[in-house]
Amino acid sequence: MEKIIESFQKVLADCVSSIRSSGLNNLNAQLIDKLDNLSHSASELGMTQGKKLIENLSTVLKTFKEGKSGEDSVMLRIEALDFYLKNTNGAATEEL
Repeated sequence: MEKIIESFQKVLADCVSSIRSSGLNNLNAQLIDKLDNLSHSASELGMTQGKKLIENLSTVLKTFKEGKSGEDSVMLRIEALDFYLKNTNGAATEEL
C-alpha cells in the first residue's frame, strides 16, 4: 500500500509541476482529466483531504479555461496542493 501511495503522490506532484511549467494559458484537457482520475484514486486510497484539494484545483482550472476565474484562484489551489504533498510525502495515512 505504501508504494501505491508513493506512486500516487509522484504522479500528482508531476501534474502540479506540469501546470506550473506550462503556464495556465497553455493547459490542456488531458491534464485536467488526469487530475480528475487522481481525485478518484485519492478517494480509493482514503485520502479525503487530497481528494478535496485535487477536486478544487480541477474545478478552478476548468473555470479558468472558461474565463470565469482568475489566475490567483488557480495559484492558491496549487499552493494548497503543494503544501499537502510536502506534508504527506511518504505517509501511509494522510489526514492533515
